[in-house]
Amino acid sequence: MRGWVLLLAVTLGGCSASEIVQNWTSPPTVADLSQPDYRRIIGDNIQAIFPNKALLFDMEISGIRPVDHLRGPAWIVCLKLDAHGTAQQYAIFIQGDKVIDSRLGIVIDHCHKEAYTPFEPPTVKKAGADQTTAGSRK
Repeated sequence: MRGWVLLLAVTLGGCSASEIVQNWTSPPTVADLSQPDYRRIIGDNIQAIFPNKALLFDMEISGIRPVDHLRGPAWIVCLKLDAHGTAQQYAIFIQGDKVIDSRLGIVIDHCHKEAYTPFEPPTVKKAGADQTTAGSRK
């Protein structure tokens, strides 16, 4: 019986210690990473990030902040797509001038806490938006 109590105490102590260890680590250092022109980088890569969705939805973008990614220190930017009344948030990870990862936003990305501003990448045109100017250049 004492063995089971000891095992239970060690197991529960390990669960508590994991919280301490997670919060004990220092935040990622971005001393080696300069803040990129994230709006341009995402605009240049929007078709690769969202192959079919970018033309369909209005987009909003958050600010940029440092994170610790599996590939090392990186920057995260959140995008919010309005899918006909349902907001979908995506996390985009940048190192240097490259998008290294993207995914549907999850709780640890904190995209739900971000402030967003409208974003229309220069490489993406809404369907029918450029037809009148193209027709008048004859």
